[in-house]
Amino acid sequence: MKILAKIISFIFHPLLFPTFGVLLILLVNPNMFGYFGEQVHIVWLIVVFALTFIFPAVWLLMMKRLEMIDSLALENAQDRIIPFIATATFYLWATWMFKPSVHMKIPSNQVIFYMMLGACLSLFTAFFINIFAKVSLHTLGAGSLLGLLITLIRFSTYDLRMVLVGAIILAGIIGSARLLLKSHSQREVFLGYFIGFSGQFIAFGILSRFL
Repeated sequence: MKILAKIISFIFHPLLFPTFGVLLILLVNPNMFGYFGEQVHIVWLIVVFALTFIFPAVWLLMMKRLEMIDSLALENAQDRIIPFIATATFYLWATWMFKPSVHMKIPSNQVIFYMMLGACLSLFTAFFINIFAKVSLHTLGAGSLLGLLITLIRFSTYDLRMVLVGAIILAGIIGSARLLLKSHSQREVFLGYFIGFSGQFIAFGILSRFL
């Protein structure tokens, strides 16, 4: 069971959730972005994957190589400080890339922009809470994806009720895997869900009305 929990934790690494989010956005309503063409969709995926996974991952590997952190798992709060700041910087960069503007080199996308904005809100919240307590970043990502899916249901051309049920089950599996590995307590797992979900809710439900 622990081997399975490790596999689940690896496949659903926290840094991969923005990429999963873009895939979800493109799949639930392909007609909404069809006029951009598949090449633009691939560019969007590459940009998000590079800025939210590859760059932060390389940064973590460099820190481990330089012995600035004890483990890539970032098990203690002290190890998380600099990676949090670096990852937040890359997330802000990705958010800016998708901000609607006539000066952008790639076509902007409001849905991805607000998704990334919500991810930034969740990440900064987790950073400040990290001063007092750990937060499960895996369940933060799962909560973000769940919040995004609930938002997308209103705009999808498909019936996503079963997808939503599957996403809830998947979020539960991810949280259970973290508990099985004893990487987090129940409070840290549920705190991650709440922060991730709240970030997307604030971005799409509140900030979208002002920006």
